[in-house]
Amino acid sequence: MHALMSFHDPDSELSRLNRQAATTPTTVSGHLWQVLRAAGRVSALTDGRFDVTVAPTLVHWGYLPKRGTVERGGRWYDVHLGERRTVHFRKPLLIDLGGIAKGYAVDLAIATLRRAGVPQACVNAGGDLRFYGPTARQIAIRDPGDPGRLHLLPPRLAGAVASSCVLDTRRRRGRGWCSPLVDPLSGRALGSGDSVTVLADRCLYADALTKPAALDPSTARTALHRLRAQALHLPAA
Repeated sequence: MHALMSFHDPDSELSRLNRQAATTPTTVSGHLWQVLRAAGRVSALTDGRFDVTVAPTLVHWGYLPKRGTVERGGRWYDVHLGERRTVHFRKPLLIDLGGIAKGYAVDLAIATLRRAGVPQACVNAGGDLRFYGPTARQIAIRDPGDPGRLHLLPPRLAGAVASSCVLDTRRRRGRGWCSPLVDPLSGRALGSGDSVTVLADRCLYADALTKPAALDPSTARTALHRLRAQALHLPAA
């Protein structure tokens, strides 16, 4: 996945797409195509609250490495997904898949284990996890305001869980905060230390939905319902 979807790796397939797609339609791999399509679906269901084209803002704030001189101009609706897995940017823009690619990697790992006949498994990629098996698992969520306290979720036989919290990654910027969680509509960062956990059937959707659920819970409600997911909000204080 790193070689395909890393913004940090200048030789990744995503970096090549960011360099080329504004000038010429670019054919991408099946894996990158699937993630881009899923990103588009979540963006549509959240009225743009999930948008993988916020990368220029994250570059400006120092969360991502500098890639050319692209300023924030294009949005997700300027990304055209054409026939035969071709991608074209109608405006200069940069895509960062850090908010969804890890969940997709977890889904791939689970699919591989299922095909191999593994009867039960849990794949955990830095807090994004998915599991299945005959025995129900109970997931514990750490309280952002009290790290020693755990919130137990109801036991489940299968599912995916992803959490988002900017408490450890936010930075002072002027009189406010900046963080990796950016509202695509306003360009402002979420400075709250609250955490959001999303439970879903697929981890890529759990991963992606944590962002709009944190930014605007009311707007995210439709997407959560359509994607058979639910969100848990925990205040930092």
